[in-house]
Amino acid sequence: MAQRQVVLITGASMGLGHEMAEMLARDGWTVYGTSREPENYSTHGWRMIELDVTDGASVRACVDEVMQREGRIDALVNNAGYGLSAFAEEATVDEIRAQFDTNYLGVHHMCQAVLPIMREQGGGRIVNISSLSGLIGTPPSAHYSASKHALEAYSQTMRLEVAQFGIRVSIIEPGLTKSAFRENVAKPAEPLAAYDDLREHLREQGVRTEKLAHPTVVVARTLRRVLRARSPRLRYTCTRLDWLGAHLICWLPEGVMHWLVRKVFGL
Repeated sequence: MAQRQVVLITGASMGLGHEMAEMLARDGWTVYGTSREPENYSTHGWRMIELDVTDGASVRACVDEVMQREGRIDALVNNAGYGLSAFAEEATVDEIRAQFDTNYLGVHHMCQAVLPIMREQGGGRIVNISSLSGLIGTPPSAHYSASKHALEAYSQTMRLEVAQFGIRVSIIEPGLTKSAFRENVAKPAEPLAAYDDLREHLREQGVRTEKLAHPTVVVARTLRRVLRARSPRLRYTCTRLDWLGAHLICWLPEGVMHWLVRKVFGL
C-alpha cells in the first residue's frame, strides 16, 4: 500500500486555508493545518496544530510535531497571510513591519524549517500563496502588494536554488476571492483625512465588484492541480480573468496598463 503523502498548510483556521485542508484530506493526503489558536476550530479528517509564523520557536515546534508524528513532510503550503488596507503614506513603520513579518518573513521561517527535511528526503513541494496584487499594485494596499511582490521574487529565486534537490517551488496568484481574509484586514491607526474621498470611493467600488470574486474552492482546486503536476510550473493563476490580469502587465505598454488599472478602479 502506497504511503500517504503529508502536507503542512499554514493559516488553515478558516477561508482559503481551511478549504485547501478539507479538499486535500478528501483526496487522501495526511493533512496538518495550523492556527494560532487551534483549539477554537473543528476539523474533519485532518489535524490542526498551533503555529505563529512570525515566531521562530513556534515554527520549529510545529515542524517538529509533524515530523514526530509522520517522519516526513512532502508538501508545504504557505497560506498564512496578513492584510493591511492602508494608503502608502499613512501606514506606520510598525504597521508595515507587521505586514512583512507574516507575508514574507513568515514564509521564510517556514521554508528554512522544512527545506532541510525535504533535502534529506530527496524531494518535496513548496507552494506559496501569493496574489495578483503582487504583480499589479492597487490602492489602498501598497504595503500588502509590496509584501506579495517580495514573495514572488523570493519564490522564483528559491525555485532555482533548490531544484537540484528535487524540490519544486510554485506560486499561486489568486485574484479577487470571497474569503474571511478580506473581512479581517487591518486598518491604519491614524488614517489621513486627505485620502478620505478616495477611501470611500474604493469602498463603494469594492461593493460593486464583489460579484467578480471567485469562491475559495477555485483556489483550492488550483493547489490540487499544482500538487498533482509531475513538473509544476512556477506560477499559477486561478481563473481565466486572473490569467488575463497577470499577463496584461507583460503584454501592454506601461502607460496603457496604468490607464487600464485606473479605469477598473474608477480613478
